[in-house]
Amino acid sequence: MRAGLVMECDYRYGATQVEAFDEAFVQAEMAEELGLHSVWMAERHFAAPSSQLDSGGTGIPSVAAAPLTWASAIAARTSRLHIGTGVSVLPLCHPIRLAEETATIDHISKGRLELGVGRSSFPRAYEGYGVPYEESRGRFQEVLDILLQAWTQDRVSYAGEYYTFDEVCVLPK
Repeated sequence: MRAGLVMECDYRYGATQVEAFDEAFVQAEMAEELGLHSVWMAERHFAAPSSQLDSGGTGIPSVAAAPLTWASAIAARTSRLHIGTGVSVLPLCHPIRLAEETATIDHISKGRLELGVGRSSFPRAYEGYGVPYEESRGRFQEVLDILLQAWTQDRVSYAGEYYTFDEVCVLPK
């Protein structure tokens, strides 16, 4: 069995966002020191404090909007700990950019990136990005298909409902 830590990177009332980032880095470093296998970074968008609910917040403040950036920073601070995304919301990502970024982090971490993918059950995140939630299944499948091609083929060619590419060379693999 492997034990890991899920990090939603919330910040508490009265604390600053900088303190939330610092706390998350301390937790990741401690996870490695304690021998945990992995940390898993949540992806949370538009997670405003409860005091801002009237402006569209979710009520659980979080600074975890960019889990791949977190993953890269944690990889630089650790040497053994696996860093996972739980989950990367594929329908809100550009597939070529995501393929490049995840492969880059996997190289930086020397193979320690664990990519978890999903659609999210929070329509508010889609609204904030101007993506209709009804498109989430189709977008998810297209992004996943393109990612797999980008990581395994010399060139990406794809013609779908949301994305079209012709002979794009994606590096790194």
